[in-house]
Amino acid sequence: MEAESDVALPRSTMAQKIREAFPSELRVAGTTMDLMIECCTEFIQLVTSEANEICAADSKATMNPEHIIKALQQLEFSEFEDELTELLEQFKQENKDAGKQKRERKKRKDDGSLTEAEAIALQQQLFNQAKEGTAAPAIPDAAALAEYQRNQQQDQQL
Repeated sequence: MEAESDVALPRSTMAQKIREAFPSELRVAGTTMDLMIECCTEFIQLVTSEANEICAADSKATMNPEHIIKALQQLEFSEFEDELTELLEQFKQENKDAGKQKRERKKRKDDGSLTEAEAIALQQQLFNQAKEGTAAPAIPDAAALAEYQRNQQQDQQL
């Protein structure tokens, strides 16, 4: 058998998931919890091994969710197929939404928002104004900040 640390699932996470599956008033003995975690590990290894064989038979180098679903069918666990397919679609949608948000943030950065250096310079400007007791102006856009930086550089050269 492989080293236990190589194949073990995070005990605290698994214990939490097991507790969530049972009524709150039910106590689970430590040895029972260990046995259930070991069963989960064995189940994952079984499904992964079967999916790996399917992958190899299909001459694929990358295991995809479809291989896992097919492995569950071959191992006669097809009752999980609908729920797993639903979770897969939900996961894909969440990733699609996250990618869209990332592109929107990048687009905002590309269309005139401040770079890190500009933001640091603006922060320094606001700190200086606060120390001097002058009223802080509204936060300028990138063009106003660039003009401010040029003025600061010219003042330093004089």
